Parts: sequence; structure tokens; C-alpha cells
Amino acid sequence: MDEVFRDGNIHLAPETKDLIDSLRNITGTANTPVDIKRSDMHGASTNMRMISLGQNYVSWTLPQNYHGFPNEYIAAGVAFTIAHEIGHITVHPGRVSDWTQEVRELPVDAHEQFDWSNIISDIMVNFNVSRGNNFIEDTAFGRQMKQTLSYGHYADSFFRVAGTPGNRGDEAGRQRLAALLTTGQNAYGQPMEDNRYTPPASTGLSQGDFYPGDPTNPTIATADTPLFQQLMGYGRGPQIYPPVSWCVANNNPDTDQPYPENWRTVRIMGNYTSQYCDSCKQYQVYQATPGTCEVCGTATQTEGTFRAGPAVVTDVMTFDNRVNPPGFEPIMAYKINGKWLNARYCHEVCPDTGLDCDMNWNVHFGYRGASGEGAQRYTFGTRFLLTMEWAANYATRPEGYSGRFGDDAAHQFLQDISYTLHSATIEIGGVGVAEDLARS
Repeated sequence: MDEVFRDGNIHLAPETKDLIDSLRNITGTANTPVDIKRSDMHGASTNMRMISLGQNYVSWTLPQNYHGFPNEYIAAGVAFTIAHEIGHITVHPGRVSDWTQEVRELPVDAHEQFDWSNIISDIMVNFNVSRGNNFIEDTAFGRQMKQTLSYGHYADSFFRVAGTPGNRGDEAGRQRLAALLTTGQNAYGQPMEDNRYTPPASTGLSQGDFYPGDPTNPTIATADTPLFQQLMGYGRGPQIYPPVSWCVANNNPDTDQPYPENWRTVRIMGNYTSQYCDSCKQYQVYQATPGTCEVCGTATQTEGTFRAGPAVVTDVMTFDNRVNPPGFEPIMAYKINGKWLNARYCHEVCPDTGLDCDMNWNVHFGYRGASGEGAQRYTFGTRFLLTMEWAANYATRPEGYSGRFGDDAAHQFLQDISYTLHSATIEIGGVGVAEDLARS
């Protein structure tokens, strides 16, 4: 029977191992091993004694798999992921707390206690590790890492990820990227640079070969081939791109020129009429009573109509109506052909393949249609987590939110995002409906 995990000391790139060692040292967890699971079912996790990463997290540690990012954001998401799992050991629930007792004291139904405990724990951990609150000493590495972790925390939910291998990932995107690489051009006719692993020159092997690999065919990995080699490059591991919002507001650091249109393209998911509420300052599509705001009940005005299919975004808007923010933060609407459309009715696409390539934020806030109870609860819980994280971010960042600071900023964001939360829940079929009917 195959091993159920791989040793991180073998299968992570040397630079990643150095990062992990430094993070463990500065958080007092130097004796905590890291393994790579063969399955990505649970992503990253900890049992309070070791840290486990799904194998595709290895891809996130590889600069070669990042496209169109400034250097400070490359692999920031992975640094944050590792720090997050360390945080479950050092921040909450911690090695010395009685986690089960805490779970059972939560004032919700017993069958939901573990789900809500996980959400609350993640909020606490993310907030604290992104600020280095669990660092045990002040060092130059720690000061730099606080900045890196803040980048990872802000940006992690907004990265576009294409080509994740496996049935649970984006296998169609992976195969398409592999095929395009053989032509040297992406689906838009732009050159693709081969970013697969290059063995040391002393081996006599070529880029794309594995070391060690099958001696009769070096492009085939063996059990001895480190995983980071197998997940590096187009058609092998996930490829990571900044969101449309970043590409609209910034130049591509690789070229110092505006991003081409294919980097700013979304797929409108249906034929929609966009409505604008002047009281709430929000753009809406779903309305129980057409022409009436779902939040405040006032009359709305028609912004424009949109047809299903690909469209180029020219501007983006935050939930407090700022246009084209230069960093990473939640986006309420896209401007397409001069009109604004709520962003949750669009899929972002991969700049190389043109296939859907959504951010984690859009996976949970975007329009999905009715789905099973399990999917409803999962997306509802994750929306809650992301919403509260960003309420905390806006409350504590120096620039605040909508001219407000502290609790006032958090409360204003919660008010501004209320329509998106409401429509996302209603249009997916609600939460707990089937279960409530079964009880009655």
C-alpha cells in the first residue's frame, strides 16, 4: 500500500523548506513536522502535532507558477497558509486548551457546533497570524514576514487559479495549458514561456525532464522525483494569476505596460438587467420585486442590460463605491460597456486558456444556482468567514473603510455587503431548508 503522505523535507523546494523552518522557529514550533498529503481533499490542516499540506499547496510555493504578480505577492499565499496552520497550534485553540469542551459550549445546534467552531477559529487565527501576533521574538525576518503575511491574507482569496490537477480540481484547464505550451502560444496568440522544471546542467537533461526520473524517458516522474518538480509549470501544477480588479488598476510588472484585454475578461453567466439603489449605493440583479431594492425597499433605477458571454472589464468598484483600488480587496461591481454589473454574476477567466478561472471569493459569493444542502452550508459558512475577516481588516487598516475607522468601518462594510450576502443565500436555495422541513 502506498504511503498516505510524503515527507516535506524531500518534496518541497529548498527555498520553501527554509521559509517553513524560519516560521517554525519564530513561532516556537520548531519540533512540528510538515508532511505533504497525496490527497487535496482537506487542503491544509493540523492535528496539533504536525502540519499537513495538500499536494497542490506545493504548487503555491513555486514562483514559476505565478504570472503577472509583483514579487512581494509571489508565494505570499503559501506563506500565509503555512502560518495559518501554525496558528492553530499557537493561537487558537492552542496546544493546551480543551477544544472539545469549547466546541460543545457554543450556543448553536449540536450538529453545527464543529462547523461554527472551525469558522470562528479560522477568523481568530487569520487575524492574528497576518499580524505576527504569535511571533515569540522581534527579528528582521519577523518584521519582513509580517508584511508578507499581510499580503497573503489580503490577497489569498482573490488569486485566480487555473489548471489544478485531478478530478477535484481543474483538469480541463490543466490539459488545455499543457496543449497550449506545445504550441508556444496561449489561446489569445500571445507567447507562453516554458516554466517547467529545469534539471541541473550537470545532468545533461533538458527543461521539462525530471531529476531523478525514468532513465528511459526523463519526462516521466518516478517515486523518487520530488513533488515540487512534478507540479512546476504549465500543464503540471496550478497556475496563479492576479484578479481582474488588480489587472484593471495596475500595470503588469513583467512588462510595465497595461494588462492586455484577456487579463481583464470575465464571462457573464446569463442575461441580466442591472438595477441601482441610490440609497444603498449598490448594484443589484436579484430582486424579489423587480425595481425594488432588496435591502431598503426603495425604488431602484435601471443601470443597463447584459448578455451572457465573455466581456472586457474597464473598471471595478468596491463595496464603498471606490473605483479601481490599487490593492486586493472585495469587489462589488464590474464596469462593462460603460455600465455597472454586480460582480457575483460573472466568472473570471484564465488569461491563457479563456476557461473559467474563478477566485475563492467568487466561488462562495458568486451566483451558483440552487444546489445540495451540503454545498449550501459550506458556502454559507465560508461567506461568513470571509465577511468577518474583511470587516476586521477594514476596522484595523490605517486607511479604514468609507471614511470610517475601527468598529464604525466594520459595521459599514457589513451593511454594504448585505445585498450580496442576501442574494447569494436566496439564489442558492437558502440554508437549512431541507433539514428544517424534515424536522417539521
